[in-house]
Amino acid sequence: MSGFRWEIEASAGPAREAIIGGARLLVRVRLFNEPDETGRQDKPDAFTDLRTHDARELAFELLAAAEHAEMLTAPAGRWEHER
Repeated sequence: MSGFRWEIEASAGPAREAIIGGARLLVRVRLFNEPDETGRQDKPDAFTDLRTHDARELAFELLAAAEHAEMLTAPAGRWEHER
């Protein structure tokens, strides 16, 4: 299943992966929409738990994709700097 979400956040845990001698904390990624003015959400939150090296790889890929999107948007005159 897929769907568009406006917001993303990441945090350490609470999920863990069993390893010899203990457990490794995973990175929880949450995709969500803020509730509208009536307090309703149009779609449920989507979650995934990633190992730390996978989370880092995703972060680098997101940065590269954002940079590429900005480069493609700017020449078209549609880029608005929001930082």
